[in-house]
Amino acid sequence: MEMKRTHFKMYKAGRKWVFACATILALGAGATVTAQADTQPAAADGSSKVVGESNGDPAGDKDQSAQDQSKAGSELADNQQKSDSDKGTDQEKTSNSDQDKVTGSKQDGSQVTNNQMKKSRASLLKSAPVAKAPTNQSTTTTTPTTNSTSTQTAAAKAAAAAKARAALTKALAKIANQTTVTTALTPTGAEGIQAGGSVYDDYPDLNNILGVSSQFHIFAREAELNTHTNGNVAVQNLIGNVNFGTNIIEELLDKDISYIQNITNIAGSSFVSAGDTRVNKVVFGQGVEIDVSNPNRPMVNGTYIDHLLSSEVYQDQMGQTYIDFDEEFAKLKQVNESLANRKSEASYTSSDFADQNNRVIDVSDLKPDADNRIVINLSSDVLAGNTPLTIKGLSPEDTGTTIIINVDTGGAEDYTVNSQIKIQYSDGSDRDNQETEHFGDNHLLWNFYDSTTSDKQFTGDININAPFQGSILAPSATVIANQNIDGNIIADKVIVKAETHRWDLQDNSKEDEDTGDEDEDGDIDIDDPEPEVPDIEVPDTETPDVETPNVETPDVETPEEPGEEANGGDEDLTYEHEHPEYTEDMAEDFEDDLIDFEQEGNTAAEEALLNQVDAAIAKARAEGNTALVAQLESVRQQILAALGLADGLPQTGEAKGNWVQVLGLALATSLLGTAVVRRKRRN
Repeated sequence: MEMKRTHFKMYKAGRKWVFACATILALGAGATVTAQADTQPAAADGSSKVVGESNGDPAGDKDQSAQDQSKAGSELADNQQKSDSDKGTDQEKTSNSDQDKVTGSKQDGSQVTNNQMKKSRASLLKSAPVAKAPTNQSTTTTTPTTNSTSTQTAAAKAAAAAKARAALTKALAKIANQTTVTTALTPTGAEGIQAGGSVYDDYPDLNNILGVSSQFHIFAREAELNTHTNGNVAVQNLIGNVNFGTNIIEELLDKDISYIQNITNIAGSSFVSAGDTRVNKVVFGQGVEIDVSNPNRPMVNGTYIDHLLSSEVYQDQMGQTYIDFDEEFAKLKQVNESLANRKSEASYTSSDFADQNNRVIDVSDLKPDADNRIVINLSSDVLAGNTPLTIKGLSPEDTGTTIIINVDTGGAEDYTVNSQIKIQYSDGSDRDNQETEHFGDNHLLWNFYDSTTSDKQFTGDININAPFQGSILAPSATVIANQNIDGNIIADKVIVKAETHRWDLQDNSKEDEDTGDEDEDGDIDIDDPEPEVPDIEVPDTETPDVETPNVETPDVETPEEPGEEANGGDEDLTYEHEHPEYTEDMAEDFEDDLIDFEQEGNTAAEEALLNQVDAAIAKARAEGNTALVAQLESVRQQILAALGLADGLPQTGEAKGNWVQVLGLALATSLLGTAVVRRKRRN
């Protein structure tokens, strides 16, 4: 066997090698080993010839080189090692455990220290045998021996041992140089894509009962969007079959943020292009494939996104997640349970409403708690009713009291909402389902829970089968929007089958503290009366003189009758919660305005008119005026055609039945004909 192989075995065996050498020395005391001149190289099968195995040449070759002698001695040690290995299985197991210490690497993959390697190396070198000259003893051999032969044998053994020690030292040094050093990975994002960071970086000072979920229209582990979704999303998995994003109405938002951790499907028309003062930030999970090589059209999972720039695309870094959904949903479940257990100011069942066609919950006289919140409990049969439910007395101001309505599903497997939710503010104005960027007037939270479970979690489906207003908290349930929903939708899964609108919950738990804490200093308190000075100034007293000629009834009523006031006035009404009474004549006025705007090429006015028509449709539908709804729908289609959106996605309350489409087409044709006649008369 090759000398290198022998050395490697000696290195691998460790203490076993030492035992083999000691055995050889012991045998040397009883027999003299003679290196024959005709000793042949090791056979191909790995066997080696030793003295006593004659090849037919008794005399031998006295000029045998020292190298061959060394090789013969090494082969003898190897054979003896093999014999010992066959005899002692238990010794082999012991040597294997010692081997782990010698090699400098444990079987479990962990590494030993340099000091341990040094100790092992020193132990092996120290225990390596040193050849001694044989003592003069009478021996019986098959061939004659001489002092010269014994001297050569001893020299060969010494040379072999020295080479073994050198090889072992070299092997240990090589192992030490190959020691693996593991360094911590530095989190990095994909090439060319900005790191998303954390949601808490974007919303560091939230004071809201819903936490970060209050900043997203849909907050869910999974969202399936089948109809236009007007709002941003934070979802663990997106099935986006249509577009979504917060539409720009008056550009009241500085930034529209969405987070999508995983994607099953995403529409290329998703998101809303940034405006003059509004930017987008869309963060994708680390597993999403993103290509930002085109600065104006990023690609996400193989789909080009038309309404985003590459500079608006972000992605989770290695080891960093924008939103930890497990952590956030654990918090939301605690909030859900805590609210369900909170003492309520009022409780209602279906029988508490004497007039089922006029069901009203008035919060005007209810006292808020220390957190500026009012809790109301509803039994499961209240929202199951098929007549509208009006929440009266909500504040339209940003700092208004938060109304929390606990809805007990009562152990039902699934729960269905059949009641339309109407809102009447404390100033007497009403609110209808609508697209908006103004969220300051949302102080209504619906908390769905199951009183029959220990943790109050409702895990079934919540089917919304009537227009709904107010944010929804159901962290363990599936919310299915079969009708319009305005607010936050927070659930384990959200399925959108009708248009939904973003309307973030405003939870101002420190309304009373804001006025006192900021004015603790005496100097600030002294400044408080200053804003009242203009009320005493002489110009203010002259106001009645100025207003007298402006209050003339004919002057004010004249423009109202044709319904052709400036568009800005109607937009203001949307946010002041005042809505005009819509009639069939007004539908014709909308049509006339559209013709004027088309001739002027005023796209902005057409868009504003579309909002007015949407509000009118919602109002007419709420009042059950189907004829007016049909007229307004036809006008709406004309506006969409003028804006080039005739083939767009279905909008609020868009009729789906074929008979409605036929009726709308007939009415549209009739109205268009009337409009042409009126236009000719006006010209």
